[in-house]
Amino acid sequence: MNVTPVRVLLVEDSPSDVVLLQESLAETRPGEFHFTHVESWADAAQCLRQQQFDVLLLDLSLPDITGRETFVRARAEAPHIPIVVLTGEANEDLGLEAVRHGIQDYLIKGQAYGRQTARAIRYAIERKQVEDALKRTEEALRERERQLRQWNTELERRVAERTATLAETISDLEDFSHSITHDLRAPLRAIRSFAQILGEECLSCGRPKAQEHIQRITSAAGRMDKLIQDVLQYSRLARSELRLGPVDVEALMRGIIETYPSFQPPQVEIQIEGSLPRVLGNEAALTQCFSNLLGNAIKFVAPGTRPQVRVWAETTGSPKSEVRNPKEGRRPKSEPESEALGATPDQSAVTHHVSAAIHSSTAEGGGFTSHAPPSVRLWFADNGIGIPKDAQQRIFNMFQRLDKSYDGTGVGLTVVRKAVEKMGGKVGLESDVGHGSRFWLELRAVAGSGNKGEALKG
Repeated sequence: MNVTPVRVLLVEDSPSDVVLLQESLAETRPGEFHFTHVESWADAAQCLRQQQFDVLLLDLSLPDITGRETFVRARAEAPHIPIVVLTGEANEDLGLEAVRHGIQDYLIKGQAYGRQTARAIRYAIERKQVEDALKRTEEALRERERQLRQWNTELERRVAERTATLAETISDLEDFSHSITHDLRAPLRAIRSFAQILGEECLSCGRPKAQEHIQRITSAAGRMDKLIQDVLQYSRLARSELRLGPVDVEALMRGIIETYPSFQPPQVEIQIEGSLPRVLGNEAALTQCFSNLLGNAIKFVAPGTRPQVRVWAETTGSPKSEVRNPKEGRRPKSEPESEALGATPDQSAVTHHVSAAIHSSTAEGGGFTSHAPPSVRLWFADNGIGIPKDAQQRIFNMFQRLDKSYDGTGVGLTVVRKAVEKMGGKVGLESDVGHGSRFWLELRAVAGSGNKGEALKG
């Protein structure tokens, strides 16, 4: 195989050293090197400008230049060519200095001919190639860094523009919400009022069909007004930042039950079983959640059935804690639990008020892993019509009405889900058609509330 000889520019003013170097290389590496010899730096500089070489062998004592200036001038004249300097034994320190200034290697005359010289030339070429490759890589990295800075600046500009656009859009939506509140609800109130007046006037007209139509108008206007209120409530909740703090769940729950006439006996039976601990939450948001869950529990029952609702709490996040129903005992292992609706990006607004969302570590019928943070799961069990399995994953979505024979807007459970997520918790349910439903919501426990690791039920 033919190998291209290494093109060497030898700058040496001593004829005997030139002959000795060339003959020693010819003996050890025949045909591997092709020499061009000059005796002065001026001739060397001219050759470098006119020809291409693979390596420069440079004596540091030339007629027209000597010492340190020799390799400095050579490096400036031929920055891309590997250089090996030749120095006498008394000038070895000068050779070391040359290497520190970017020269690939140095050889001591009379001691470094033959194989050592050939090896030094080859290594010098390879080191120079590696150095050049590293420089190209560094230049490419600097260029990429420059591009990244440029792209980052452009991205920040676009983010700022879109943030401003988003802020303007949010402002427009808030104005639109205000318009809905005042401009759309006002005509609905007028429709209901005039329909009621017509209904009163038709009482003596003896036209039951007309009275039925008027009643439908009144009911439809009322449902529309309720829907607008629910959507506005969800919109305000989604945009707001909830301030979290300790909430006395038991006091809040009993206050809600006492306040709502529809929650009073003998029409319904609502039992709070055991003690309800304090949780980290927002009292106004929890009031809405409890009201919606209790309202649904007494609404969605079979005709002629007296609503019965049981509320209890249990702790989670402790290896000793158990999932117990106070009347049914421990839930069987085979009984499935629907997947909890976890936290969404909307929770970022409250990260400085509450830790990351609670992550469930349950083992059905068993305990919880010891590393889980302590939390409280509040259960709402009813004797209602139940929810089909295929609908349980979408029941918390907007406008989901599974049974149109019951009055409602399909927004209440969506409000519950959003509120609980904004408080760093999660919600879920268990249900069988014809056997009622058991909704639960899980929130961070407040230190010192309840007996840690034990169910908080009698």
